[in-house]
Amino acid sequence: MSQWLGFLKKEWTESVKSYKLLLTFLIFSLIGILNPFTAKITPVVMEKFMPEGTVLNLPEPTALDSWLQFYSNFSQMGLLIFILLFSTMMSKELEKGTLIILLTKGLRRSTVITTKFVMGIVYWTLAFLLTFIITYCYTAFYWDQSILEHVFLAASCVYVFGILIFIVTLWGNTYFASAYGGLLVTVGVVIALFIIGIFPNTETWNPLQLLTAPPQMLIGEVAPKKLLIPFLVTMGTGIVFLLGTLLHFHKKRL
Repeated sequence: MSQWLGFLKKEWTESVKSYKLLLTFLIFSLIGILNPFTAKITPVVMEKFMPEGTVLNLPEPTALDSWLQFYSNFSQMGLLIFILLFSTMMSKELEKGTLIILLTKGLRRSTVITTKFVMGIVYWTLAFLLTFIITYCYTAFYWDQSILEHVFLAASCVYVFGILIFIVTLWGNTYFASAYGGLLVTVGVVIALFIIGIFPNTETWNPLQLLTAPPQMLIGEVAPKKLLIPFLVTMGTGIVFLLGTLLHFHKKRL
C-alpha cells in the first residue's frame, strides 16, 4: 500500500507541475458557465444577425435549453479535451524509459496501471463535477428546473460513458506505447459504436445510448430503466479493457 500511495503522490505532483490541474479547473469551469450562457443569449444573437425587418418568433429559453448545451458541450468538447490532456499518461513514460528505472527498483507493474487509472478517474470526476455544479447553479438561477426529470441520473450517464472512453484510451496508450495509438483506438471504438447504432434494436444495449438518451430522459420520453442494460454493458466493457491493460502491461517488454 505504501508503494501504491508513493507512486500516486508522484503522479499527482507531476500532474500539478504539468498544469493539468489548473487546465482542468479553467476549461471545465468555462464549459459549465457557457452552457446556460449560450442558452440565454442564443435568441438574442439570432435576432441581431437576421436581416433587418425579419421577424423571428423564437421561444424563450428554458432550463432544458441549458442542459441540452451541457450534453452537447461536455459530452463532445469536454470529453475530447479531457482525453487529449491524458493521452500521454502512459506513452510519455514508456517512450522516455523512466518506468524501467522504477520497475527495476521493485515497483509492481499493476501499481503503475491502477495508479494511473485512479488518477484519471479523479480528474474526470473533478471535470464532471465542475461542469455539472456550475451548470446546475446558473440554470437554477435563471430558470425553473422543476419541469425536468432525472437531472442527476441523466448527467451520470455521461459520466459513466466518459470512464469507458478513458479506460479505452489508457489501454491503447499502453498497448501501442504512443499517444497517437491511444487516440486512434479511442476514435475507432467510438466509430464502431456509431456503426453498431445504425442496426435495429442495438439501442437496447449500445453504450452510446448513455450519450444520446439523457436529453430525452429529462423530458420523460425515456425511462431510466431503459438505460440499465447500456449502463451495465458500459461498465462491463470498461472492466474488460482495464483487465486487458493490466495483463498486457504485465507481459510487455520495456
